Order: sequence, then structure tokens, then C-alpha cells
Amino acid sequence: MNTQQLDKGSYLLKNFTPDMNKVLFLIIFSFSVPVCAQITSGTIDYTERRSFEFGDWMDAARRKEMEARMAAGDFDQTGRVSFNTEGFSYQQLPPDPDKENGRNGWMTRMGKNPEIYYVSMADSARVDRRRVMDRAFILKEDWKAPRWNIANRKVGMKELPLPNQLATSITPEGDTLTAYFSESIPLGIGPQGYGGLPGAIVYLKVQKDGFSTEYTMKTMQPNAPDVEITIPDGDKEITRKQFDKHTERAREAMERRRRGWERSGE
Repeated sequence: MNTQQLDKGSYLLKNFTPDMNKVLFLIIFSFSVPVCAQITSGTIDYTERRSFEFGDWMDAARRKEMEARMAAGDFDQTGRVSFNTEGFSYQQLPPDPDKENGRNGWMTRMGKNPEIYYVSMADSARVDRRRVMDRAFILKEDWKAPRWNIANRKVGMKELPLPNQLATSITPEGDTLTAYFSESIPLGIGPQGYGGLPGAIVYLKVQKDGFSTEYTMKTMQPNAPDVEITIPDGDKEITRKQFDKHTERAREAMERRRRGWERSGE
């Protein structure tokens, strides 16, 4: 393959959108082996979409409004994986102030001070910047990839422009994972520190206790110059046990608040 062909393939990968699937699939597939074998660094942007169940504590009109906003993508955010052969990091990008559309203030605050997930593939180490309510902590631990079950049949998600394959897993914390990965990007990377597959995760759904988050690849910049892989620091470092205690306290506080809403609605 000559340089002109390689540049054309890289341009397509950099500029695709999900609306271009039918045309780009055939073009990218024809270039996939020689072009993607050259991908050793870059960035991938994902749309993050959350969904959750609204309890009876919320009045019907408010619940209908929130469900409509959720379906319209008002609470969607964008996250970015920056990667090379040594490791990858993931964090949410700051929201566009011109497209806020009345979003909740906490989303703006989180965007200014985001969680960061860093994984070193060289030594299987992980450094995360995690938030619990309005506090941020540094959590360091060994990186353990999920125990993936890869589908025997190459069942792909047609909405994605790269060839992809299904994999599933259940984490020790009880999260159910549904992923589609593409060997066209031959690195075991993905959003929120998930990875360990024979290719990059291009779609991921994380489900637990009525809550779910979907990460859908929307753009990519292969072999981007000066890729910055962020290793979080500057906040209080705590152990997993301490982090779990903070998380449990936050959950209990939210539960007390929910019960208060229920009583006020009686």
C-alpha cells in the first residue's frame, strides 16, 4: 500500500461519524489490515449516555419531563481515550457552554474537575482520580482486565463503522458489561479503564441496579501528534477499602435524601 492510500485510510478513520456507516464500512474494511496495523497511538471520543429508573418519589409530570430529556440526550456527555502502546487514559471532556440547554449544575462542575482513569499496559498498574459527591481522591491499584466471554460468532453492531465483535462479562463488583470491540485498532483499550480485549472497545454498556451507562465511539484520531496521556495526581491518595467506605456513606446520604423527597410528596 502506498503513502497516498495510507493517508486516505487515516483520514477516513479520523473523520467518520455514525451516519456514514454504510459507505465507510466497505471503504474502511478494505483498508483495515494494512492501515490499522499502523495505529499505535491516538484518541477516541465516545458519547456517554446514562439511563436510570425514576422512583415513585418523583411526581408524574416531573418524571415524564426527565424521561423526555434523557431520551433527547440532554444528559449525554463526551469522554476521550488517549492511548499509545504503553497505556491509556480516559476522562470526560468539558461541556460546551453554548450547548448546555439548562443541564444540571453538577454536570458542569464535574466537567471542570473530571474523573480520570489511567491504565499502564506496560506494568498492569492503574491510577484513577475518582469523585465521591464533591470530593476527589487518587486510587492506585493493580489493573485487572474483566474476564471477557467473546462470542463464537462474529456478531457485530451494524451502527458502528468499524468491523466489531461481541464480548460480555460480569465484574467482581456485580456490573454487567456488554462490549463490542474492533481488531482494526489492535490495542486492548476502552472507556473508564475497561480493556483487555483483542482490540479497542467501540461500544460498551455497563449495567447495575437499574442504572446503565453506554459508551459509543463517535470519532477517532489515529496516530495523533503529541497525544497527552494523563496520569492523575494532586488529590488525596486513599486505599480501595477507604474509597468503598466513602462511596457507601454517599449512597446512604442519597438514600436519606430520597426518603425525604418521598415524605414531602405524601
